[in-house]
Amino acid sequence: MVSNGRDRVVWGTGVVLCLASAAAYLLWAYPRMPEQVPVHWGPSGAVDAWGPKSSTIWLAFLPLGIVLLFLALPHLDPKGRSFEDFKGVYQGLGLGTAAFMALAGLMTPLTVFGVLPDGGGNLVTTLVFAGVGVLMIALGACMPRVAPNYTFGIRLPWTLADEGNWRRTHRFAGPVYMACGFAALACALLAGIAPDVAVWVVTALVLGATAVVAAYSWLLWRGTIR
Repeated sequence: MVSNGRDRVVWGTGVVLCLASAAAYLLWAYPRMPEQVPVHWGPSGAVDAWGPKSSTIWLAFLPLGIVLLFLALPHLDPKGRSFEDFKGVYQGLGLGTAAFMALAGLMTPLTVFGVLPDGGGNLVTTLVFAGVGVLMIALGACMPRVAPNYTFGIRLPWTLADEGNWRRTHRFAGPVYMACGFAALACALLAGIAPDVAVWVVTALVLGATAVVAAYSWLLWRGTIR
């Protein structure tokens, strides 16, 4: 992917924000947390596992790693030039994913400092499912614009072998993933009432959407769908 001044500003801003987030975690939140902190939450939103706070340090740098990975992939992909066709989409997804993980990494200090309830509650589960829903909607909105490549998108043998199959599959995947995302948002409300059910429903939605898209692509390849 060709780099220009705007690209450098976009990715550079992402790197700076990720470094600032990591610095805030390490210099402000980390020293104020006890040695044992919550590290996992169950479907109900209750903390169900505790661990040493040192085990959370990697979470502070995960968003930076995501930005650097998104930045590197177009240069490693044999079809890296095709990323130019959906550059804005790709940058938005990369930075959006990093932001989502940065917010997820704040769950430990926010729970320690009493902002989030550690005994369970609607807030944690609602936020998690809402985040999944937003990401799925964004992914669905972007799918029709993704050009053929080897690292991003619906990478199946028949989509990689046939550009027409790739483009039709991704146009089909767009509304499927968006519908899945809106359903996940609805499950954010269900999570506060029946969190275990919501987990299974969202898991089934994501796996089902992926299976439907893969089946459509395969039927295109077999010629069953014209």
